[in-house]
Amino acid sequence: LKTVLSVDPGAMTRMLDRLVCKGWIERLPNPNDKRGVLVQLTPDGAALCEQCHQVVGQKLHQELTKNLSADEVVNLEHLLKKVLP
Repeated sequence: LKTVLSVDPGAMTRMLDRLVCKGWIERLPNPNDKRGVLVQLTPDGAALCEQCHQVVGQKLHQELTKNLSADEVVNLEHLLKKVLP
């Protein structure tokens, strides 16, 4: 994660600590690397991700369709379902 997010190890640890305190993730020992840890979403964290996904999806849909008629929205959704099954 620290490499993907381009943060130093201390900052990554602090970020993970905050997420653990909120109950959104848990740290698990890495069986392949005793120095590292694996990070897993908790059920609360997964629920939060799902809520965020829905909100972002709704906002994206609104933004993409704000200048389209109702028929154009239906056509766009039909085409997207064909392209992105």
